[in-house]
Amino acid sequence: MRLKFFLLTGLFTAGLAVAKPPSGFGTPDTEIILGTKHGQMRFDQEALAVRPGAKVKLVLKNTCEMLHNWVLVKGGVVDRDRVSGKALQLGAQSMVKHFVPEDSAILASSQIAMPGKTVEVYFKAPVIEGDYPYVCTLPGHAFTMVGTLAVTSNTKAALTRLNKAKPSVRAQWPLLVTNKPLLQRAFVQDSPARSISVGLPGGVNYLFDAETCTVMYGWAGDFLDVGPDRKGRGGRHCKILGKRFEVGSNGALKIDGEKPVFEGYSRLGMPQMHYHVGETRVSQTVTLHVGLVGGVLKRGLQYTFKVDNAKGKVALNLNPAQVLAESSTGKWNSDKTVLSLKPDEAGEFTVTLLPKN
Repeated sequence: MRLKFFLLTGLFTAGLAVAKPPSGFGTPDTEIILGTKHGQMRFDQEALAVRPGAKVKLVLKNTCEMLHNWVLVKGGVVDRDRVSGKALQLGAQSMVKHFVPEDSAILASSQIAMPGKTVEVYFKAPVIEGDYPYVCTLPGHAFTMVGTLAVTSNTKAALTRLNKAKPSVRAQWPLLVTNKPLLQRAFVQDSPARSISVGLPGGVNYLFDAETCTVMYGWAGDFLDVGPDRKGRGGRHCKILGKRFEVGSNGALKIDGEKPVFEGYSRLGMPQMHYHVGETRVSQTVTLHVGLVGGVLKRGLQYTFKVDNAKGKVALNLNPAQVLAESSTGKWNSDKTVLSLKPDEAGEFTVTLLPKN
């Protein structure tokens, strides 16, 4: 059945809601105040409900230091993720369009809410009952800033159903990543002994092995449960929280055939891992990377390497069966298993990785 949904004349300009109700809108049937959780990249309500055809005023109150928007979509998670992926491709038009792309699935959207500011959206709810996803489409936000608007004649029952369906973190002692990275030295289940776990804002995390000087894997979602090590008798392995993904790990940077030796890390700003390979010193910073793999929105990692005093060729080996990889410089071999860089190219370069799993 085709969804019959209309936007009142003058309500949207280039797909964006204006701050005042359009002429003839009248008094809203429902007013929703939707906030943001400080530093967590989450809406304070992930389940909303309105009656079919209701005139809705939604107030988005941005109480954190990041920019946010609100986009309501018809369809399911696939449609929501497609819209979020298209928002990443707006380029120079991103801010002008408030990170809202052109897509027939978009039912309503807000302007960008600046930190500490409020924006309003006026729209008429669909007449067809069902669950309609909403999302913040700014880069990296679309994985955690999500929710569902239920359109139903029984709003109370819908809210109960949606809230019960939300996944919960079952952890003895979960570490929470907010607006700053979190680094934890701990023994992690099924991981190398010299593990360093790092949680990044945006709901992506990674494990660095100080023995091999390599990022071993990443995971999307919540960070780390340290309860097994901290509670009771303790001494047991910590557990990652979220879905693990592979990063094509195949050792550290290869330089002059030498073995990498870990030197430590810096916690100032984004954590940096420091090691040397022979006489060459390397620092590696890992940040969140978001992109599309086969039309599916994915969270991955971006490596920024700084290489000092490289005398010969620098190489990075990866497994292309696990990741879609791109680099800022250097040359890939034919099967894209090895990235080779000349000494002058390796001074500073980036590699982005999106998991195929």
